Amino acid sequence: MANKMRLKTEPSRSLGNDNSVCPLLKGSSRVMKRTKRIVLINHTGGPIIKEDELAYTEGGLAHALSALTGLASDYDITILCPDFSGNKQIHVTKYRGVNIICMGGSRWIKWMHAGGVSFCRQANRYIKEAAPDILIGNGILASFLLRFAPKGSFRIGIIHHLYHASHASNVGSSSKYAMRVIGVLEKAALRLTKLDRIGVISPMVQDVLAEEGFCQDKIVVVGNGVNVEDYPFSVNKTPYSLIYIGRLTELKRVSSLIEPISIVRNKFPEVKLHIVGDGPKREEVRRKIEELGLFRNVSMHGYLPEREKIELLSSSAVYVSNSIFEGFGIPLVEAMATGTVPVVSDIEGHRFVFQDDNVGYLVKSTEEMATKITNLLGNETERLRLATNGRRLVEQKWTWAKVAQRYRESLLTDNLVNNPR
Repeated sequence: MANKMRLKTEPSRSLGNDNSVCPLLKGSSRVMKRTKRIVLINHTGGPIIKEDELAYTEGGLAHALSALTGLASDYDITILCPDFSGNKQIHVTKYRGVNIICMGGSRWIKWMHAGGVSFCRQANRYIKEAAPDILIGNGILASFLLRFAPKGSFRIGIIHHLYHASHASNVGSSSKYAMRVIGVLEKAALRLTKLDRIGVISPMVQDVLAEEGFCQDKIVVVGNGVNVEDYPFSVNKTPYSLIYIGRLTELKRVSSLIEPISIVRNKFPEVKLHIVGDGPKREEVRRKIEELGLFRNVSMHGYLPEREKIELLSSSAVYVSNSIFEGFGIPLVEAMATGTVPVVSDIEGHRFVFQDDNVGYLVKSTEEMATKITNLLGNETERLRLATNGRRLVEQKWTWAKVAQRYRESLLTDNLVNNPR
C-alpha cells in the first residue's frame, strides 16, 4: 500500500537579501526565551522545497532534520543550510516543529553540493544574533567551522563518514586523487576542531576518531534511522520493479546499475528500474541507458518530494545500490522499512546496516547483482521472507525515535547544556 501522507510543513517564505535574518530573530525572541535554543549548521545539501513538501538532496540533512524533530517539543531548533537553487535568497520553512533557513549560494563540488562563502557569512551572522545554547555542526566541515563561530555555545559535531579511512576500490583516478586530498584536509580539520561532544553514525567512525586521539568519553554513536510510521511495510509490489535512491556521483556508481538491468531483462522483459536523485553524473547515466537501449526499462525521476518518493519506494520489489563508499545508507534502511529487499554492494556501510542478519544480499560484481535480482523477482516467497526480516530489523535498530533518544540521553546531557552560560 502506497503511503499518502502529506508532509507537515509550513509554506516556504522568501526573505530576500542578507539583512532579512535579523527581523526573523527579533520577531520571535519572546518565544525563544522559554526553551533552550539549538542551531545546527548543515553545510551541504540543502532541501528542495515545493509548496508544502520538501525533498532531501543528501543523507546528512535527512539525519539532522529527522533526528531533531524528535526533540522539538523540548528545544527551539533551527537548521541553517545552503540554498540548493543557488539564487542566494533566504527561504524559511518549518517542518514538524523545526525551523529550516536556506541561505547563501551553493554548488556541486565533485560529489557533494556545498554552501559557499555567502552561506558561511550569513550563517555566522545568524549564530551571532541567535546566541544559541547548543551549536551543532553536521558533517566534518561544519564541525570544523564551529571553531570560528561566536563563543558561548556548547558545541557538538556530527561526523557521518571519513574519506581518509575509506577502503573504497574501483574509483576513477580523479576521484582517487580527490579522496586523498579530502583525506588530508579531514585530518587537518580534525586536529583543529574544538568540540565539547561528537556524535558519529557508526562504530567505524568512532574507532577512527579514537585513533586520531579524541577522547572516547566525548564520542557517542547515534546511528541513523527511518520514521516507521511514514514508511509502512508493503506486501503488494509492482511486478519486476526496482529502485535506487541517492545522489548521482562517481562514488555512487549509478551508471553501473544499468548493466545488471540489461541482464535481468533477458528473463524478465518488463523489469523496471526507477532512479530517484540527481547529481553531476546524470548525463553519464542517461548515456548508459541509451547505449544499452533501456529507455523502457529505466526511468530517471530526479529529486522527488518525500511523499512521492515513499509511494514509489513502497511499490518497488527490490532496492539496488552499487556504491563504493557509504557512511551508512539511509535509503537502504527506508527500503527495508517498506519491505523492498536490498541487493547492494558489499561495503562496510551496507554491512553495518545489515547487522549480519538475513535481510537481503551483499554482492561483489555486476553479474552477482543481476543473478540475485533475477532470483528475487522469480521467487516471491523468498523475497517476502527477506522483506519481513528487514522490517523487523529496522523496528528493532534503525528508527529516528531511537536516534533522538540517543541525542537526548548522550549528546545533550552535560552541565554546560543543562545549565548554559
